[in-house]
Amino acid sequence: MTDDSDFMALKASWQQQPATAVPPPNAADLAKASQRQHQQRVLMIGECLAALVMAASACWLLLSMPNWLGYIAATFLGLGAIGAVYISWQVHRPILAYDNWSSHGLLQFRLRSCQLSLRYYRYNQYCCAAMLLFTALLWLLSAWQPALTPMDLLLFYSLVASPLCLYGIYLLQQKVQQKTLELQQLTDLTRQFASDDSV
Repeated sequence: MTDDSDFMALKASWQQQPATAVPPPNAADLAKASQRQHQQRVLMIGECLAALVMAASACWLLLSMPNWLGYIAATFLGLGAIGAVYISWQVHRPILAYDNWSSHGLLQFRLRSCQLSLRYYRYNQYCCAAMLLFTALLWLLSAWQPALTPMDLLLFYSLVASPLCLYGIYLLQQKVQQKTLELQQLTDLTRQFASDDSV
C-alpha cells in the first residue's frame, strides 16, 4: 500500500517553495520518474513480444487444428494479441512520451501514471476473465462434441489455468484498491497545488 508519508513529504516540499518563482524539480522525483519510464518501456516490449507469440500461435492452431476447438482457441489468442498491443498503446505510450519535468509536471506525471496503472490492472482482470470464459466454452464444446475436446486440455484449463486466473483477479483487485486510494490522494494534492498556484 502507498505510504502516506510520501504524499506528506511531497506536499511539504511543494509548500516550502517560493510562490513567486517556478519551483525546480526535485532530483529524487526525477529519478523515480525516469525509473518508472524505464519499467514501462520493459513492460511494453514484453507485451509486444507476447502479442507476437500469441498471433503466431493462433496461426499455428488454425493450420494444425482445422476444427471448432482450433478456431475457438485461435480466436482467443488473436484477441489476446490485439489486447496486448492495445494495452501497450493506451497505457505504456503516454508514460513513455511524457516530458514535462517541472515540479508541477512531476505531480501530473505521478497522477497520470496512477490513472494508467489502474486501467492496466483492470485490463489484466478482463484478460483473466476471458480465460475463464474460454474454459467454460471448452466445457460446452466437450458436452456438445466430446471427440473434439482432448481431456488433457480440458483438465489443464480447469485445474491449472482457471484457478490461477481466479487468484490473479483477486490479487489484481487488491492492487486496484491500492491504486484507487493513491489516485484519490494524488488528485487531492493536485487540486490543492492548483488552488495554491492561483492565490
